[in-house]
Amino acid sequence: MKHSISTRKELTILKLEEQVFDVRHAEWFRTTIDTMVSDEASRNIIIDFSQVKAIDSSGIGSILLAHQRANSSEGLAIFVSLCQQIKDLLKLANLDKQLFIFSSINEVMTLIEPALKGKRASKARRQQQNDDDNDGDDEVNEEIDILPDDAYESESFDDMDDETTDDSNEREEDDDEAEVKPRKVAKTPKKRGRPKKNSQPVKAVRKKSEHLD
Repeated sequence: MKHSISTRKELTILKLEEQVFDVRHAEWFRTTIDTMVSDEASRNIIIDFSQVKAIDSSGIGSILLAHQRANSSEGLAIFVSLCQQIKDLLKLANLDKQLFIFSSINEVMTLIEPALKGKRASKARRQQQNDDDNDGDDEVNEEIDILPDDAYESESFDDMDDETTDDSNEREEDDDEAEVKPRKVAKTPKKRGRPKKNSQPVKAVRKKSEHLD
């Protein structure tokens, strides 16, 4: 099947360059659509029917298949410039309400441009958030690496547990000894010796004796 593929603002345009789309082209069309939707860069497709003037049941089935494959790949299949015969057949098959059908490529670009801008902005925000998260992880790793490896090997956990157990046993023994021994009350020692004489009465007696003489 004659065709051309181009890209316009993140959309891949597949233009069918045959006047009749029938069973002869159904297999090629299915393979081409599968290849395009499997690639993230080309899973949003505009299929241009501007040169197609007739279609059979195989062509109608191929249109529905393209719509389903794009949806399952989180993409989008848009059909533009359909002739009246194709529109009537799609309406009879109740497919006209399920498919994305537009009159021209320019109409699609006008309607989808705001959505594409929002998608690009959302993608940029997610990328920035991922970068910030990665930077935060690097900082945490740097902080963890501050301690040298030999700091963890200088003393084993078993030795630490033994020392902790010994200290605890020593404290318990000290508490037991404190409970058994009675508390001593300090006594003030008494001074022994002859009482100190008062010199005032002696002087008074000597003066009285002299006076009598």
